[in-house]
Amino acid sequence: MTDHETIKFDICCAARLLYRQGLSVANAGHLSVATGPGEMLVNHFGPSFATLRPENVVRVSFEGQVLDGDAYVNDTIRLHGIIHRENPRAVAVAHTHPPSVVTLSALRVVPEVYDQESCLLADDVGLVDDDYEGLAAEEERVMPIADALREKPVVILPNHGAITTGEVIQVAMLRMMLLEGMAERHLAVARAARDLGREPVAIAPAAALRAKAEIARIPVLPLLWKDLLMRLRQTDPDLFEGREN
Repeated sequence: MTDHETIKFDICCAARLLYRQGLSVANAGHLSVATGPGEMLVNHFGPSFATLRPENVVRVSFEGQVLDGDAYVNDTIRLHGIIHRENPRAVAVAHTHPPSVVTLSALRVVPEVYDQESCLLADDVGLVDDDYEGLAAEEERVMPIADALREKPVVILPNHGAITTGEVIQVAMLRMMLLEGMAERHLAVARAARDLGREPVAIAPAAALRAKAEIARIPVLPLLWKDLLMRLRQTDPDLFEGREN
């Protein structure tokens, strides 16, 4: 298997896992990995995250031109190209519309750190200082997002969704899952505080960063990815047909 084939398969696994977590809507959203100067692998428009297969992941220039084959990519693919171009450290980029994140985005709220899992995103989440004005494809509308990602690896897009980045697609995917969990917890705590008439207490920033550093010393990602793929094999056997265990 070539490196591109491995990346395509990993993108498909990440997409289906995000779908299984309820973090994708219809066939909206893209996952991309920069693979060379000015180009990336990304899912073409059409198949949803629920059904994505390696043949649906294509090589595309940062300007949005398909470099192999004749697959259709919509104009919003330039969102990923500009982010990759402006942020070389963002090798992998995930964009989707997690429901609780979208709810907080409408309120222009960055979720608080209320639990240990959310500590993994301590000081990593930003909010794009812009209002929703339709699909983001033109350079001037994407640049505020790319600029925000210079400061934080995760950004919330007002009335829209989120962008998460990482050195590999597994990290970008995990950050999207953590962000939605963080948003769900924030909303749950807000409801409980209102019902009980109590003031919620967030984890102190210094404590959150300490927990984040402590967890980072544990080899979490390889073990978690292995576990997620074992479960995905059970729910999505078609993706694994012809592949060795």
